[in-house]
Amino acid sequence: MAVHLRDLAPSLRVALWAHGRSRSTAFELAIAGEPSIKVFHEQFVTAYCEGEEGIFHDNRISGPPVPGYTYQEVKDRLEKTSCPEKSAIFMKDNAGCLGGRKNYKYLPIGYIHTFLVRDPKASILSSYKCALAECSHMRDVVKYVMDVYNFEENYRFYKYVTNELNLPAIIVESDDLLRNPRKTLQKYCLATGLSFSENFLNWKPGNIHHFPDHMKNPQFVEMYFKTAIESSCFQPLAQSHINIGELPYELKQYIDQVMPLYMEMADNKL
Repeated sequence: MAVHLRDLAPSLRVALWAHGRSRSTAFELAIAGEPSIKVFHEQFVTAYCEGEEGIFHDNRISGPPVPGYTYQEVKDRLEKTSCPEKSAIFMKDNAGCLGGRKNYKYLPIGYIHTFLVRDPKASILSSYKCALAECSHMRDVVKYVMDVYNFEENYRFYKYVTNELNLPAIIVESDDLLRNPRKTLQKYCLATGLSFSENFLNWKPGNIHHFPDHMKNPQFVEMYFKTAIESSCFQPLAQSHINIGELPYELKQYIDQVMPLYMEMADNKL
């Protein structure tokens, strides 16, 4: 039987790996603004936090496991989803939620791996402010920030992709998106093979139909995604001094620990 091009799934599949508070949701919503691209939101984050194999599988504090989110199910979904009407498939996720090197076997085959990074001073301060709203004890806040931010795992995965898979480093620095979104996204498209679209620069607020259902919870959205979801474009970068003076000492130490990793990746940005 003859196979027609219209029956084939998109051959171009792009993964964006990010750490906490890197503006990755805004990046994702920009891509989702182009209707010809199928977008997956944080499938591995859900597996890690809410799936039956996740971090709460023995002591679940957030209700029963979300069905359909074992690591194997996520891998299968990302690989096997067929969208013949789409030009590409795009996924955004947090490399820290892969669960470490032991789970690299669940990486979906066929994706171009790209990375988004942001200055740890800004992103950890942002993570800290979110954590204060959720955690009742300072020790919990510090642990929460380190778990959510998790730059080290993003870095380890970057080294795995470049050194062991021998794939090129395609890295975007978050501030560049705000300084010059058109130029930055044009470079990203050139590196990945995506077709640049004007829809990447202006999108419809609240476009989260592609989010897993549990992430559409209003309280969840309010805490983690409100600013990004209410946005319709990349706002100009505010030239303000980042004051980390309010951070606990442990988080200031943590910034010093991860800053060299960030600098290495930022030095290799597009």
